[in-house]
Amino acid sequence: MLESLRTWATPYGGDVFLYISFLAIASVIALVALKDRLSTMLLNRFIRLGALIALPLTIIAMELGEQHWGVAVVAVVWAVLVAILSKNAITARTIQKK
Repeated sequence: MLESLRTWATPYGGDVFLYISFLAIASVIALVALKDRLSTMLLNRFIRLGALIALPLTIIAMELGEQHWGVAVVAVVWAVLVAILSKNAITARTIQKK
């Protein structure tokens, strides 16, 4: 199964694409599961951290050439998902406090 995934991922960045995708999916699932337990300050930090991680990954992927565009897309989508989930949790807490 892993070999078929590697074959599928070759045009998008190969093993790097698979590793980044796995880490992105795992971190989004962890954020969804733990967002109620995290502080508002930590959720704000996750928004900034997502942007700080996605920017260099995107630049590095673009510098590596056309074969790594999937890594750039996954990094940007991951950062947007982290920001949306964190902001929604912060907004829900603000509404509950009123």
